[in-house]
Amino acid sequence: MPRSGLPSGGLVAEIKMRRTQHGGSFLVVEGKDDLRFWQTRHHDRCQLIDGGGKNNVVRGLLRLDEIDYGGVLGLVDSNHDHLLGMSLASANLVATDAHDLECLLCRSAALDSVLAEYGDADKVDRFEQQHGADVRTALLERGLVLGRLRWAARRFEPNIGLGHIRLERFVDERTWTLDDEGLIREAVSHAAIDAQQLQDEIAQLPDADPWHVVQGHDLIDLLKIGLRRVLGSLSPSKGVKDIAGLLRRAMPSQDLQSTGLWREIRRWECRNEPFLVLAP
Repeated sequence: MPRSGLPSGGLVAEIKMRRTQHGGSFLVVEGKDDLRFWQTRHHDRCQLIDGGGKNNVVRGLLRLDEIDYGGVLGLVDSNHDHLLGMSLASANLVATDAHDLECLLCRSAALDSVLAEYGDADKVDRFEQQHGADVRTALLERGLVLGRLRWAARRFEPNIGLGHIRLERFVDERTWTLDDEGLIREAVSHAAIDAQQLQDEIAQLPDADPWHVVQGHDLIDLLKIGLRRVLGSLSPSKGVKDIAGLLRRAMPSQDLQSTGLWREIRRWECRNEPFLVLAP
């Protein structure tokens, strides 16, 4: 059974305790959503553990490396590490080949399942014809506005806190358009730089794989707003948890197996025989 999040010291102790009863591998993930995703996709000789956040997972794996403790793989979101040129701290860590798990899900055919379940086919067709792009491309474009803002804040002005921003205030539900300038003004409202400075910093960002720039939680939030009117008639009783849950369940095996993450886990298995992580 998976275990709730633990501090890094507690994580090491938990794994050592479990090893007395379990001779197989351990897959340590960041949180509960990751546990839910991997619950049906891991080998029966692998146990899942909620590491309690990316930093805890990394610190825990480094502690295990120090004592040469085998059979444990940590899986983390790439976040902006790829964009900032940061490498993984351990050979026993793998990272998503997009910003996070939710980006992998939205990039996959699981998004089509969400549109089929919560969208309206006529509205989706009308939107795509009017905008000359499919929903995935349109969602990515909107997410990039936020993703580049978050990237610039981390790269140039780490004191800018974006956790207080309520995205719904800056998206027009009738048109599914984003108020870019309003977002920037809100971002700098408690910062030491002004909106023009931040816009200049965003403009200086290099080109990058958009799936590494966008943040998955932003995409799901944007998708929820789009499904309310422009893409469907989403009930107020349905929200990001419902959409995220369906995305996790609906990702096809072939889409997961085409990711760099899957290949990296397979390489880890080859280097660490007989330990297995992925379901056969």
